[in-house]
This record gives sequence, C-alpha cells and structure tokens, in this order.
Amino acid sequence: MSESSLWDQFGGDAVMAPLLADFYQRVAASPIAPLFPPGVGAPDSETYRKQFAFQSDFWGGPVRYAPWRGHPRMRARHLPFPIDQAAADTWMACMSAAVEVSAMPVHLREDYLRQIRNIAQAMINQP
Repeated sequence: MSESSLWDQFGGDAVMAPLLADFYQRVAASPIAPLFPPGVGAPDSETYRKQFAFQSDFWGGPVRYAPWRGHPRMRARHLPFPIDQAAADTWMACMSAAVEVSAMPVHLREDYLRQIRNIAQAMINQP
C-alpha cells in the first residue's frame, strides 16, 4: 500500500485550486491588497499560479514550482515587500477563512494552517 502525499490527503488540485482562488479573492479585498500586484484576486493571476505551484511542491503533490521558478527562496522573494505582524495576521486570516469554507478534510485543516502560519511568520521583515 503506497502512502499518499499531504497534497493528495488535502484533496489535491480539486480542493487546493478553489481554496487558493478564494484566498486571493479575500486578499484582494483586504488591507494588505496594496502589497500585491493588481488583479491578485483573479484566478489566473501570476500570484495565484505561483502559490498553487509552490504549495503543490511543498505538500508533496506534482512538482510544479521548482521547474518553473527554481528554489522557492521564500524569504528572499518577499524581502522587497514590507511585511509586519499585522500584514502576516491579515494574510493568515484570509487563509484561515478560505480553508474554513473549503472542501479540505476538517481533520487536516489545523495541521495545514499551523505550517502555513509558520511560513507567514517567517516572511515578517518589518518591526
């Protein structure tokens, strides 16, 4: 019996694509929207495509990000943007709300959000 990836356990593309689309619609309507390129809430935005590809790689799904963008270098890629605790908290509130209404299995949501919260905290670069 093969062990499925976390990506698959979360529901794979069928769950993660709409979850991340909803997340970016929430970001676009939030106080942190100015940190993102115009059109961030569109389901075909480059920001959405990067996040979807990154999460696919990160959670053991199809390898999409590395062949396209190379090593994630998440902190370095986010340094040009002023991210403080309030921005990280708003970002997490958008993600939490999107997860809450998603089709991700309920018993996996807290583990997912815990890891995503760790990543969000690592992006903080302002007091």
